[in-house]
Amino acid sequence: LPRLYIPVSSFVVTPVLGWWRAPSPVGVVDPAETARVFTVPVADLTDPANRAMAVHPSGHSGPAFLVESALVWGFTAGVIDRILHYAGWERPWDRARQVPLDWRA
Repeated sequence: LPRLYIPVSSFVVTPVLGWWRAPSPVGVVDPAETARVFTVPVADLTDPANRAMAVHPSGHSGPAFLVESALVWGFTAGVIDRILHYAGWERPWDRARQVPLDWRA
C-alpha cells in the first residue's frame, strides 16, 4: 500500500496487506499500544455514521472509526481509511465531525 506518514511520531510506514488463510486466535501483544483486538464488518467501517476525525492533544487530527463500542484511531484507522479509499469502498462522510482523544479513559 502507499506509504503512510504518522505526524505524531514522525514515522513513515509502508503498510503491507496480507491474506489470512486459516483464522486463529489473536490477542493484544502490547497493552500500551492496543486495548483489544476484534473484527468489524466492512459495512460498519464504510458507514458514514461510524466515521469521524480523532483530535490528538497535540492538535493533529486523523481519521477514526466508532465501531464495536470502540474508537479506532491512529495508525490502524489511517490504514483502514486508505484501504477503503483505494478499494473504492469509501462513502462520503462528515470530516468536520471531531472526536477528542481522552487519555484518561
